[in-house]
Amino acid sequence: DEFRVRAITSFISLTPEDFTSGSTLSSKISIHATFLKFAEKELQSKGYEVQTLRIATNPFGEYLAPFCEKDNLQKQLKELDEVLAKYSIEFFALGPARNEIELDCCPVIVRQSHRLSCSAELRAGNDVLMAKKAAKCMRIISEMGEIEDAPPHLVNGLGNFRFCATACCKPYTPFFPAARSTLLIDSDADDSISFAIGLENGKLARRLLRESKSLENIATIFRSGMAEALNPLSSLCESICRSYEGEIKNSTEQVSNIHFAGIDTSLNPSLDENGSVADAIEEIDVVEKFGSRGSVATAAEITKSLKSLPGIRNVGYSGLMLPVCEDRRLAELANEDGIDTTRLLGISSVCGVGLDTIPIPGDSTVDQIMSLILDVSSLAYRYEKSLSCRLLLCPGLNVGDTTNLNSPYMCECKIFRL
Repeated sequence: DEFRVRAITSFISLTPEDFTSGSTLSSKISIHATFLKFAEKELQSKGYEVQTLRIATNPFGEYLAPFCEKDNLQKQLKELDEVLAKYSIEFFALGPARNEIELDCCPVIVRQSHRLSCSAELRAGNDVLMAKKAAKCMRIISEMGEIEDAPPHLVNGLGNFRFCATACCKPYTPFFPAARSTLLIDSDADDSISFAIGLENGKLARRLLRESKSLENIATIFRSGMAEALNPLSSLCESICRSYEGEIKNSTEQVSNIHFAGIDTSLNPSLDENGSVADAIEEIDVVEKFGSRGSVATAAEITKSLKSLPGIRNVGYSGLMLPVCEDRRLAELANEDGIDTTRLLGISSVCGVGLDTIPIPGDSTVDQIMSLILDVSSLAYRYEKSLSCRLLLCPGLNVGDTTNLNSPYMCECKIFRL
């Protein structure tokens, strides 16, 4: 009840050859989809609620046709989407664009299907070229949602839910859209499976922080409580690897190795009552209101604990997730002008995850967006931490207006000033 498995994410390596024969692509996806459904069933049998099954790939430039071959690119994406539909995979991340040329593909990927996500990988804190091109992509994706008969997953600013700029994000991050597998050169055998777990745990965080009460108790009460909650899940995931290897031993499944990469221990909110991470942090005595004094110190202590849980292998961000449109208290604070991008960046400097689902005016300029992306990437490279920047450009809306996302997974809030 206190936490759910937000995502079981399996990591796959694709090659150009997988698209020369439809059966090869289908076979690879089938192997991962079958495993994910097995893992889901095992987790559910032990009482865990599993929300989504996901697959993430190596950087798409290693296997997709370039933008200059747009017809071929669209053909590949259509084929991929059909295979995903066949195996009931609704969440698929194609990894990051690693240069400005590959970034041209990102709007094409996002437009193709609600199943597909991707990202832009900045190579340094001052990577102005990639930041500017990523900003242009965000504008293009937003504008695609304004076209008559635009797909539902693009309208009202929702398109950029499936795209972000990343910095220092490593393989085996289970959360989208930053999720990615390793480069082909670093990948395991084609017939191996690696997977990781992402959580939704705002209620658990609130109880543990309420029990902690003070900053100095986070390292003991909060840390031990979180480890106690997650260790059975971690052990079960290790057990799933062994169970599945036994399950397929005498089958036709060609899988040589199952590897549990770990858990992204990040505090991640839900829209449920008591599911807000910002609310949970306000349980600590030095934080009168999230975003005010004491917030950075508390975020730092929580992150330190999350990254050092005994018995837990960390992957991904393993920090504080502060997605404004997915946390009711954050949205409330935004409506009261109690938080802004500067305050959220300050907290990100000690905890991750960056700027997430920040609604901004639809007419935000490329330079304005680029500057914010560079702020995030500079923090990431300066402190060697995984950060990302996901901005929701809301067409026709200005600072102070209220979003009209109309999504069951997000709440509405005021448009931020850049």
